[in-house]
Amino acid sequence: MKKQSPLLIIIAVIAAIALIIGLTLGGIWLYVHNSEYDFHTTVPGSQAILRTQLVQTAETWLGANEADGSHKAIIDLYNGHTPLAQNYQVKYDDSWCATFVSAAAIECGFTEIIPTECGCQRQIELFKELDCWEEADDYKPFPGDIIYYCLKNTSPGDCTDWSDHVGIVVGTKGNFIKVIEGNYAEKVAYRYLSVDDAIIRGYGIPDYALLSE
Repeated sequence: MKKQSPLLIIIAVIAAIALIIGLTLGGIWLYVHNSEYDFHTTVPGSQAILRTQLVQTAETWLGANEADGSHKAIIDLYNGHTPLAQNYQVKYDDSWCATFVSAAAIECGFTEIIPTECGCQRQIELFKELDCWEEADDYKPFPGDIIYYCLKNTSPGDCTDWSDHVGIVVGTKGNFIKVIEGNYAEKVAYRYLSVDDAIIRGYGIPDYALLSE
């Protein structure tokens, strides 16, 4: 019986390992992107309706972008609201992630529970004033929660740095979160990340019960 070359055996083993890794990563990708994201546990029906309303409103702008100027409608909606935070009219070439979240709140009539702002960190401070801020690392969010990031943070553990981006939680599936964001690569798009991702700064948790009473 002819002996196999050690080099061929090594190549075959590496190929097998690569195939297994590829199939595993492909399975994870399919799970993350093709799964249905929703509430991970039951919430009162009236609150679930309001949370879903915010998400669905944000999703009507999915694909709006700077390249064709379709994002301007979001900024115009924000700028038309009074009182205008910081008395500042957002420009079309400004960062507009917080503006996007605020515009969704304005469109839904939720400004009593979601402070309107065009700056992430200032919006966090307003959620803190409402006693609606959560930054526990093991918190698992619900649809309609507002998720804040520090995108430059890559260190494990509690992220406490300045927030530079924000989005609206669409739902969870297992250990993954689906988020819709404005100004994600200069457009409205989805982001997928794990519950314990290092970039998560914390959550604004609107008091939907206040509007459902």
